[in-house]
Parts: sequence; C-alpha cells; structure tokens
Amino acid sequence: MKLPPDTKVVLFDMDGVIFNTEDLAHNVFAELAQNFGKIFEEADHKTILGTSQDNWSQYFVTKWDLNTSFNEFASLFWQTLKKETLIHSKLLPGFQECIHKVRKNGLRTALVTSTPITSVDPLLEKFELRELFDVVVTGDEIIHGKPDPEPYLLAMKRLNLKSNECVVIEDALGGVKSAKSAGCYVIAVPTTHALGLDYSEADCILRTLKEIDV
Repeated sequence: MKLPPDTKVVLFDMDGVIFNTEDLAHNVFAELAQNFGKIFEEADHKTILGTSQDNWSQYFVTKWDLNTSFNEFASLFWQTLKKETLIHSKLLPGFQECIHKVRKNGLRTALVTSTPITSVDPLLEKFELRELFDVVVTGDEIIHGKPDPEPYLLAMKRLNLKSNECVVIEDALGGVKSAKSAGCYVIAVPTTHALGLDYSEADCILRTLKEIDV
C-alpha cells in the first residue's frame, strides 16, 4: 500500500512493530502468573495488548486478587522483561527496510511507545536505532496511556505537525484506538497475539511492514 499524499512523518509503535517484545512480554506474564500460583491465558494478552501500564497492572492485580499494589506488580514485570529483552530481543521482519525507505524519501520518523524510557533506551542502543527517530515518546512521559490519544498528540506537538500529516503503524488495538482518536491515519500490522480481534477501525491492515510503499 502507498502512504497518503500528505504524509510528512511515520510514527512507529515499538512492541510488536519494531521488536519481538510482545512475545517476550507474554512469557514474562506467564512466569509471573506461575509465581503467584495463577494462570496467564492468551485471552488475557488480547485484553491488555497495547494498553498502558496502569491498565494492565490493574487488570492482573484485580483478576488474580494479588496482595500487591499496581505499581509493585508493574515494577516486577519491567525488571523481569528488561532482563529478557537484553538477551532475547530481535528486530521484526521488514522494520529496517521500512524505516530506511521512509527516511530516504524525506519523511520524518517517530517512536511512540507505552514502554518506559529505562526499557526503551537499552534496545535503541543495542540495535543502534536512536538516530533513526526524530522524536521519541515513552510511557513515563504521559499521564494517560494508550488507548488514550495523549501519546500521539504529544508526538505531534513535538514534531509541530497536524494529524493529517501523520501515519501511525501499530500492532495492538489499544494503539490503533489511540492513534485514531488523535486523528492520524493508522496502519495496523497485528501480531499472532491479536488473531481474532476486530481491527476495522484501522485505515489499513497489513501482514508485514514490507507491504508499505513509500
């Protein structure tokens, strides 16, 4: 598919679009569930996919009736995930080809993720990606995370661009809703964890980033 003619920037989600961190997060949630004597189901992953830390921490603490605070659960998750990502993280197929094609054609790029900066920076450094993004928005910079539009509105403010000039690439429904609420054109590239979910709100649904034609 070709990008809309007014496009000036392509904004990438991170988990599930750039890195295989959705798979790693799945494994971490399953491990935490086992440690608490609970069961993490695929349906749970679909429910929290692409949502903010406040959303998924409250979801699991409440559902599993855990004797811990939302922040304590989230901190435990990030500590475990950080170890996993530094060892097992890898770039998803088509990303490098896509972003280099975008930048070669004079478009700007941004990273908009619900992940905190302490987990984002090590990945960008490991894969030498930081210089590829004009703007980076992380989860600890915002009050209302995805599916709220705040992350993408903040990115547009920093880029000094309007919503009709922005194309967003997301893998999760929460991210799609966030970008659409911000008024952006949204390309959905769902992961296997999103199979069966309704992505009709997205402007375009692709199987891989390789299908994008700049």
